[in-house]
Amino acid sequence: MNVPSSRVIAVIPAFNPRAVELAATLRSMLAQTAPVDICLVDDGSSPPVVVPEFARGSTHLLRLRQNGGITVALRAGVQYAAENGYEFICRLDVGDLSYPSRVQKQLEHLDQNPGIDLVGAFARVVDQAGEVRFLHGIRGGPAAIRAYLFKNSPFRHSSFFMRTRAVVALGGYDVAFDGGEDYELLLRLAKAERVDCLSDTLIDYVVDPKGISEMRRARQLRRRLKAQLRHAVIANPAWYAGVARTLVVMVTPRQLAWRATLHNWNQGKVGGSA
Repeated sequence: MNVPSSRVIAVIPAFNPRAVELAATLRSMLAQTAPVDICLVDDGSSPPVVVPEFARGSTHLLRLRQNGGITVALRAGVQYAAENGYEFICRLDVGDLSYPSRVQKQLEHLDQNPGIDLVGAFARVVDQAGEVRFLHGIRGGPAAIRAYLFKNSPFRHSSFFMRTRAVVALGGYDVAFDGGEDYELLLRLAKAERVDCLSDTLIDYVVDPKGISEMRRARQLRRRLKAQLRHAVIANPAWYAGVARTLVVMVTPRQLAWRATLHNWNQGKVGGSA
């Protein structure tokens, strides 16, 4: 058992990551203004992930024997956090960057709001050239988040900051929704309006609209639809609209869908960021 030097651990799943992206992500966590430990989960990479020398003092490397997918890696990270006494889990993917005040602000919010179990934040969605394409997040508190969840995730998964005990009590991430595991977890937590979002922009979420394969995109959309159907609210018209939206996106070509997202951003319609 590890002796925590912080109340917070950042869980970062990794599978064959690029060294430069991994280093940038780790540096962003090491630059936090509040103490945070790091759990880097190597999901069966080949060759195995090597923690950069500058991060070894603060990073625990959890190596899985074989690639099981991101949900398996996240479950391992949650289990590590619970077994080693961490109160909070800070979620981040390789390639994404946390701003220096991220942990401090999200930790303060959960300390001040015991009825909230997961808090997100606004993200700058940045392309690989470094251009900011749009902000993703939502204002209005738990009720607004729950309403928006009928159609999509209200903020990026790399901004998740959550109570370990709450995630464990729910059974953690569900492997049946691999590819849409974060969205499905939000749906479970939001039923009791225990999810919030800070209006601060606290991460950079790096996206390559040409990089995601059609097969992976189709799987993610199928998992989103599966989550919507499992957590159906038959009496709410917004649920039907959300399912219809997912079905439309499933048959829309990737690049056309990306252009529509950028248009919605220009119109102030993305994630409540108007």
